[in-house]
Amino acid sequence: MDDRKIVKNRRQVSFTLADGSEISGMVFLSLYEVSHQGPQRVGELLNCGEGFIPVETPDGTVSLNVANIISAMTPAAEEVNELMTLGEKYRVRVTTLDGKEVEGELYVNLPDDRRRVSDYLNRAQRFCRVFLPDQIAYINTRFILAVRD
Repeated sequence: MDDRKIVKNRRQVSFTLADGSEISGMVFLSLYEVSHQGPQRVGELLNCGEGFIPVETPDGTVSLNVANIISAMTPAAEEVNELMTLGEKYRVRVTTLDGKEVEGELYVNLPDDRRRVSDYLNRAQRFCRVFLPDQIAYINTRFILAVRD
């Protein structure tokens, strides 16, 4: 048996799933991210293209199908960096297919002629990021009914 382990950061995340259930637990993040200096963030984990992510819960480890995650909430203090808040700031209200609403701020850092909320939502990433006072909500665009700005 190999005693070597890959060291990972752990981050608390609360998930809302397509069936309406909620799961809270710890996800495992890489200590390094290819696209920037520093550790991986929850948003990068959700948008990386993996089909399933392991979540450590009090009842054991659950592998969640990322395609069926409506939203993921994580503490802002551990997730935010200054690059995330560059660009045009919008106050938005996101309504998901399960009828829930999330109100917060969204930052659009795209070329000048593409700085609308719709431009941000139409990017090729599965999850968009909404800033709340103490948390960041990552919302699966597949489950968004409407966004008001």
